[in-house]
Amino acid sequence: AYIQDKMEYSSMIMNLGVRYDAFVPSDSSISNLVYPEAGKTKANNKIMVSPRVGVSLPITEKGIFHFSYGHFFQIPKFELLYYNADIDLDRGGTGNIGVIGNPDLEPEKTVSYEIGIQYKIDSFSALDMTMYFRDIRDLTGTRNDVIFTYNGATYNKYENSDFAFVKGLVLSYKKQFLNGFSTTFDYTFQQAKGTASNPFDAYNSSQANEFPEIHIIPLNWDQRHTINATLYYDSKNWGLGLIGKIGSGQPYTPFISNNFANLITNSKTKPMTSNVDLRTYMNFPRLNGVKLYINIFNLFDHLNQVNVYNDSGVADRTIYLQEALDQNTDELINTIEDYFNNETFYSSPRRVEMGFRIEF
Repeated sequence: AYIQDKMEYSSMIMNLGVRYDAFVPSDSSISNLVYPEAGKTKANNKIMVSPRVGVSLPITEKGIFHFSYGHFFQIPKFELLYYNADIDLDRGGTGNIGVIGNPDLEPEKTVSYEIGIQYKIDSFSALDMTMYFRDIRDLTGTRNDVIFTYNGATYNKYENSDFAFVKGLVLSYKKQFLNGFSTTFDYTFQQAKGTASNPFDAYNSSQANEFPEIHIIPLNWDQRHTINATLYYDSKNWGLGLIGKIGSGQPYTPFISNNFANLITNSKTKPMTSNVDLRTYMNFPRLNGVKLYINIFNLFDHLNQVNVYNDSGVADRTIYLQEALDQNTDELINTIEDYFNNETFYSSPRRVEMGFRIEF
């Protein structure tokens, strides 16, 4: 449930609201020390109250100052609540059973701040500069220390152990031309850091006899610089648009040795990426409501390196190839070089879509 109100004054526009959420897991949580008499404990109901406010203030005839603040909650993925729920913890042995879900996980919480200025250059163009910060808490992770059952087995458990923050700056420019053309351009500088990119990170470290991360690291999707640009043309019966994007490389963990890999998580970056899409449409005046469209994704068929080998930092070169060749292994299908030319390391090639849209 939520309630919100918009208040407009001569010198200010304000949006106020509050949201109420309730989440009832209706399940039991395994106690940390599983003894026969301990059994399971009831998962608690989760109540979330999210206040939000947005303010817009004109500072000149052409300029507007805007600010927003809000709390946002997200229920953990259900698969994390009930992961491996059918595992028998009563079995004996000294091995690790694996990761067990936790129905008592808390919702993930984000506190968001945003401040910016919009400036109208003339009747056809405008600038916008926005700074933002997001504090993200109670992210789902795995506890690094194992939990012992009464009969000697061990297991790991999901907990709200991780946190992250995102901060950035967005500069935008928009312009509308009289002859049907329009263009937009925006640049984003962003940092996304936290304790883990994946809920399994701490568990994987323990299984590899490595120490978990104890400091803030760049997250897997951290991309410092992003540029987006569009150019559109619209006429009465047809239109065309070009959408381009350039991004700096996302982080990866370089390989030095097994003893040092856990000290330099996500300390290097992959190659930069770029892409251009083309979108077109055509109306048929005699067929009211019928539109033909043709979309070409990755217009120039550029293959971005979205995954890389951790020894070289690129997708098309690795020392592992030479090591495989030195083994003189017979390959019945394809070659060793083909094996290391991994197509999943690259973005999708050019794709063309054609279709009709009928509006009633």
